Amino acid sequence: MPAIIHSGMPFAKVLYLGMTALAGILAVVLMTLHTGCSIDDCIGASLEAYRIWYWLVAIPGLCIVSASLGYVSPRKAWIWGLAPLVAQWLWEVLGSTTVGTGNLGPFAHVVVLAAYALSAIPGVIAAEIAAYLSRRKGTAV
Repeated sequence: MPAIIHSGMPFAKVLYLGMTALAGILAVVLMTLHTGCSIDDCIGASLEAYRIWYWLVAIPGLCIVSASLGYVSPRKAWIWGLAPLVAQWLWEVLGSTTVGTGNLGPFAHVVVLAAYALSAIPGVIAAEIAAYLSRRKGTAV
């Protein structure tokens, strides 16, 4: 592994964090392109298609990314499971025109954050299991 992405270096952690955040945003963008349904205007069957593809394709993909980074960089591995979903939440908050409007105001953002926090649980578990295996095997850098 090149020295620039050595896991002990702070730059590597920032690079890994950026990769996981980009993976989270890319998952949302690909789901939007695939289903034709964006975060703002999902109704009916397209909303169901978006949810099905999100939970059957995007979340397992993000778990693989989180687990691989948890294996390579096992210290505080929960971050690798949480970062993609935080990036998705920020993408939604900054790009949404409907969330946060209406009677709920900014409270709607808190509700959406809670939903993303619950969605992050599989990724955090995958990253922690991979970190445990890495520490146990002794391959952690």
